[in-house]
Amino acid sequence: MFKKQTKFTFVGLMLFAWQLSAQKLLDEVTVTANKTEQKLSQTGKVVTVLSDSILQKYQGQTVAELLSRQAGFTVVGANGTLGSNQELYVRGASNGNTLVLIDGVPLYDPSYISSGFDLNMLNVCECERIEILKGAQSTLYGSDAVAGVINIFTKKGNSTKTISANVSLNAGSFGTFRNTVSVNGLIDKFYYNIQYSNLQSKGISAAYPLKLSSSLGSKNEYEKDGFNQNNLMANFGYTVSEKLTLKFRGMLNGYKNDIDAGPFTDEKDFTSIQNLSMIGTSVDYKTGKGKLVFNYNLAENKRTFTNDSAFVAPNAFDTYSKSFYGGVSQFADVYWNHKVSDNFQFVIGSDLRKANLEQNYLSISSYGKYEDNPIGKDTSLSSIYSIYGSGLISIKSFFLEIGGRFNSHSIYGKNFTFSFNPSYVINRNIKTFVNISSGFKAPSLYQLYSPYGNKNLKPEQSISSEIGFQLFSKNSKSNIRALYFLRDMKEVIFFEASNKPPYGKYVNFDKQHDQGLEIEGNSQIGKWNIFGNYTYVTGKITQRDTSYNNLFRRPKHTINLGLGYQISTKLFTQISFRSLGDRTDRFFNEISYKTENTVLTAYKTLDFYIDYKFSSKIKTYFDLKNLTNSFYQDSFGYSVKPINFMCGVSFGF
Repeated sequence: MFKKQTKFTFVGLMLFAWQLSAQKLLDEVTVTANKTEQKLSQTGKVVTVLSDSILQKYQGQTVAELLSRQAGFTVVGANGTLGSNQELYVRGASNGNTLVLIDGVPLYDPSYISSGFDLNMLNVCECERIEILKGAQSTLYGSDAVAGVINIFTKKGNSTKTISANVSLNAGSFGTFRNTVSVNGLIDKFYYNIQYSNLQSKGISAAYPLKLSSSLGSKNEYEKDGFNQNNLMANFGYTVSEKLTLKFRGMLNGYKNDIDAGPFTDEKDFTSIQNLSMIGTSVDYKTGKGKLVFNYNLAENKRTFTNDSAFVAPNAFDTYSKSFYGGVSQFADVYWNHKVSDNFQFVIGSDLRKANLEQNYLSISSYGKYEDNPIGKDTSLSSIYSIYGSGLISIKSFFLEIGGRFNSHSIYGKNFTFSFNPSYVINRNIKTFVNISSGFKAPSLYQLYSPYGNKNLKPEQSISSEIGFQLFSKNSKSNIRALYFLRDMKEVIFFEASNKPPYGKYVNFDKQHDQGLEIEGNSQIGKWNIFGNYTYVTGKITQRDTSYNNLFRRPKHTINLGLGYQISTKLFTQISFRSLGDRTDRFFNEISYKTENTVLTAYKTLDFYIDYKFSSKIKTYFDLKNLTNSFYQDSFGYSVKPINFMCGVSFGF
């Protein structure tokens, strides 16, 4: 059945190409994939731009939900209760192998095992634009950009008034409420935007409910796991002169949520508190045909997990536990882009990342009190310094990007990455491209300094290839892109268990091979908008002399389709379809005391969206998700949301 749907998707998407005609200048979309503004025609990189007009239709969703519907993406946890652990997989790559940028600056949590970014920290209503750049991008963006880069631009405010305001009120299923207020304006050469949002929900049980024993109550009900988030964000800018602009940004984001003890296991007094504080500055200086940019960013992450003793889950080892994970990261970057002539431009730069880790753990059980050896922030440090350069050569319809980066890490030493990206535009409406590039991921602080750490770890290293084409219509209202990708990784970091304390450590010895296909398209036909994507991905890991498919929780086949209709200038409606194939997951069997595989069955969901604009300042929407109430699991033993909705109204003043 799924194969038939896959064939149908191929046919449906290829119909986009049938409507394409032959004189499109690929010069209407500007992207910043190469740390400089350039037309889409000039880059052969695989770039997807989610503009403000697109994001406006997803105001009731999380960033994770939005990303999970993009070609090549799987976000496990996106459909769970708010605050669920978010696992971001791009083109099959492991969690932590996709770099998240906030306003062009890397943002990650050094206390995570994978050193990734918590997607729960941001809401779509805080985003102005998102650029997705797939493939290995370590040459310009450094560590973690193995599978791609997600550059999230936060709202700056676009008012020309001295002061203006926006208010958004939203409510939905499971006692969910989100309220947002922002104030922005322009005072002479100074612009500002300050935004506060609160998101709270009674939620659903994070663990999927099984039939409980009578000792847990006659109703045999799992507790609803609630969520409460407060985000404060500010952006300021001052134009000193025509050449010099100063920018400042700040963020205080945090949430508290209830969590469960594990798959199928309820826990009634287990909570987590997650906080992110960030401050940064940027300086832009125009230099004739180029621009000199300086960035500095300081971020601190704190995570506290407390499992109280009022309720003890069945089969729990301890009666009380408390753990803390903290990390501070700093980033400094200076680069210069310059257009030498119509045929050549370049970017050169240097950046520095520094981070530290702090961790402690306490538990009480029938065996007494236990404390892990704490990890101190003054001793668990790492830094990585890099210099990089990239050039763009253009000769009529031929473009070639080529670049390299040299990295020096404080612990593992030195490594080098490169990129080679030719592209060619045919008849001004067909773009063909080839990408060959390398990527790397430095060992996380946890992998280096935890009780299981290993300071002899080398960075994970990859070679990625892409080949594909993209077609555009003459009126810029239809396009289709198809490509094949291949990624080989070596020195993959793996946790090797042992029968001696501390019963394991992180080592390098695996090889990873992933490959797949992506097709995505969009077509505007009168008042109709048709869009969709299809992703096929498969991969295997070679562990010593054994190879096996290891893309756990990642489907081979993913389909996203949508149909929108502009009923009038004020009324818009859209229906979306999503289908995921079978996935393999792993779980610990408490009966056999072994880690075993299980199959998560394929599923399909259908969503409905409608919005109405009373005026340019007042808009209301209704977003209904999983309207067929499909049952499925993205992670074995954990719940996903059944049929649910969000609705809201926004006002501008």
